[in-house]
Amino acid sequence: MSINKNVVVQGKAIKLELNGSGSLSNSFGKLNLEKTKNRENITYHSWNVQVQKTTFAEEKDNCGRDEIQIMFNLSQDIRWAYSFHTGSETVEMSRGEVCVFRNNNYATAMTYQAGANFVFKNLQMPTTYFQELLSKYFTDQNITRLKEHFLSHVTKTTITPEMFRVLSEIDTADRFKEYEGVYTEGKMIELTALVLYGIAYHKTDEIKRLPQPSKDDVERIEVLREKIQRTPALEYDAQTVADQLGMSISKLNRVFRTMYATSLHSYVQDKRLEYAARLLQENDLPISQAAQLSGYTNMSHFSKSFVKKFGVLPKDY
Repeated sequence: MSINKNVVVQGKAIKLELNGSGSLSNSFGKLNLEKTKNRENITYHSWNVQVQKTTFAEEKDNCGRDEIQIMFNLSQDIRWAYSFHTGSETVEMSRGEVCVFRNNNYATAMTYQAGANFVFKNLQMPTTYFQELLSKYFTDQNITRLKEHFLSHVTKTTITPEMFRVLSEIDTADRFKEYEGVYTEGKMIELTALVLYGIAYHKTDEIKRLPQPSKDDVERIEVLREKIQRTPALEYDAQTVADQLGMSISKLNRVFRTMYATSLHSYVQDKRLEYAARLLQENDLPISQAAQLSGYTNMSHFSKSFVKKFGVLPKDY
C-alpha cells in the first residue's frame, strides 16, 4: 500500500510516498516505516523515527482523508498538536500510552528531540467504517454516546498487556502464511476493541480543547517566529516580548505552544544552536565567537546544550 504524506520539516516541504516497508533518510535524520499491514478498511503501521538534531515537523493535512487513528507511543514521552476546523489541541503522551482521535484532514505537528528513538504503532480506518463497527455491535443510545466521545475528543489510556500482546501478534502474523490476511484482520478489530474498552473502563485522559488563537494573534506570533529565525541572538525575554506584542506572558506562551508545539524559550534556544552550528561549519570561527554571535555568554552552558542537540562537542562538529 502506498502512503502519501505532505510533510514540512524545519520549514522545508517534503512529499513522502512510502510503499509497504520503506524509509526516508536526509540531513535531519531517519524515518523508517518498518511494517504496513492493510486489511479491508483498516491499516496498521509500525514507525521508527530518529533525528540527528532536534527537528520540528508538520503534516499540513491528511491528504484529504477523514480517519479514526489509534496511536501507540512505545518509546518516548511526547507532545504533539493538531489543528482542526474550530480549534486546536495539544496532546501530551507518556511512553506506554495509546490515544484515539479523529483526523478529518487536519494538520498535525511535533518536535522530535535529537538522538531520541521514537517508536509508534498505529491503526487507521475511515471514520465511516468506524461508525459501521459501532452500529454493528452497540445499541443506538450507546452509539450516540460513543460517537460524541471518540469523534470529538482526543482520548488516551495506558497500553495494557493485552494490547501489547496483540501488537506483537500482528507484527508476526506472517507465520500463518496464506492465512495471514484473515488472522491480521481479526487481530486489528480485537486491538480496536481493547483500546476502546481500556478508555471506557480504565484510566482515561480526555484532552481539553484549547481555544483557537485569533487571526491577529496568529499573525503577530508568526512575525515573532520569523524574527527569531533571522536573528536568534537577540534577547527574547518573555516579558519584553509580551509587552511588545500587547499580550500577557501567559497568553504569549499559550499561543506560541499552540501554534508550534514548543515553548518560546525552547524555540529560541534551538534556533541559536542551529545558527551557531552554521557559523562553525561555514565560517571556521573560533567556538567562543560563534557562541557569542549566537547569543550565548556562558561557554559551559553552550557546550552542554550543543552536545545535547547535536551529539558532539562544538570543536568536533
